[in-house]
Amino acid sequence: MTLKQFAKTTLTAVAITLAAGSALAQSAHKDKIRVFYDTFVTGKADLLDQVLATDWVNVPKNPGQGPGRDGFKALIPGMSATFTNSKFVIEDMIEEGNKVVVRSTYSATQAGPFAGFPAKGRNFSIMTIDVHEFDSKGMVVKTWHLEDWLGGLFQMGAFEK
Repeated sequence: MTLKQFAKTTLTAVAITLAAGSALAQSAHKDKIRVFYDTFVTGKADLLDQVLATDWVNVPKNPGQGPGRDGFKALIPGMSATFTNSKFVIEDMIEEGNKVVVRSTYSATQAGPFAGFPAKGRNFSIMTIDVHEFDSKGMVVKTWHLEDWLGGLFQMGAFEK
């Protein structure tokens, strides 16, 4: 084998190894994101310790949410009481660089008051879009989110007389 052939073979092997390592890292990010959504279904706020950095930023903050991961964790018990039979279906998960974008459907039953509207025990289903940014340690440091809560409120009967 000539030096040129050796160099070409070695560079190809390095490129394949780097690509495989990148795919593994991406898979790990996606696995962590699944744990994030499991939190809402199980009500186990401590799962967020595996996913979110302590100084995680949520954009926009939820009403009544304190700063960081602990501020968000404090909301989980109330959400679990307000919304029962919760289910997240991840429709799409796209990874680019250090960000994972998730398009999902959240379904639940309103069992408690929400946004000032009393519970009528109705099921609802809303679409959500989230962008999660990871740091070099594999933790989510920032999340941008958008949910169709207006559509959900209509399904819950919030505006009926």
